[in-house]
Amino acid sequence: MADDRRWMSDGFDKTGGKAHSAEWRKKTEAFIDHAFSLTTHYRVRCPCNEHNNGKFVTREQLVRDLVDYGFMPGYETWTFHGEKETRVQIEGEADDESAGVDRMDEMLEALQPEFGLNSEDAPTKEVEEFFKLLQASEEPLHEHTKLSVLAFVTRLIAIKSKYFLSNKCFNDLVQLIGNVFPQPHKLPKDMYQCKRLTKSLGMGYEKIDMCTDNGMLFWDDHKDEKKCLICGKGRYVEVRNEDGEKVTTDVAQK
Repeated sequence: MADDRRWMSDGFDKTGGKAHSAEWRKKTEAFIDHAFSLTTHYRVRCPCNEHNNGKFVTREQLVRDLVDYGFMPGYETWTFHGEKETRVQIEGEADDESAGVDRMDEMLEALQPEFGLNSEDAPTKEVEEFFKLLQASEEPLHEHTKLSVLAFVTRLIAIKSKYFLSNKCFNDLVQLIGNVFPQPHKLPKDMYQCKRLTKSLGMGYEKIDMCTDNGMLFWDDHKDEKKCLICGKGRYVEVRNEDGEKVTTDVAQK
């Protein structure tokens, strides 16, 4: 944590009168400037007490939400806005805060310049597929999870490709998962329906490397990056040669 951030809670007017302290207003404005300095896009995650970093908003919306709702409790370390958690995390242990937030939004956000979009664009035919993609990304698989249909399907297809699963094996797994999921759910019933979903959303089948934590795609302006710009993890598999030296291969980790 960069400094004492008790101001985030103490300076907020909890009576609803919006008479926030001068310190709160000054430092909140600085936070907003900081958040948007980290991205080239027009939206960032909203850490207000209503959205809890689960929604991307414009600068104007972020100002309004923070003034209306204040910061979410416990967000003294801005992990979704450029800061790293200081506690030691056991390998393989999920971060409780980030586990419930789907990073697919960030990847979809990165696609917007390709379509020349902004927040005011209407869903014309030219951008219709993109808005379908955005909409699908926000639909949860079922009422007991925040994981989206699109995120789940794309990860399933990635697993199929990684482990060379046959279509029959994939279909059996999807059927089993569908039987376990609470009803009603939105999981496609087989490989054909999964591909149909991704194809209808304008998603091709070009292989693109991805951060092992789903932080970013190594694509477009970032196709030559060697490390994830979000978490800092390496893109390629590392091995030790005959001399015991660690060398980086040209095989992507994901």
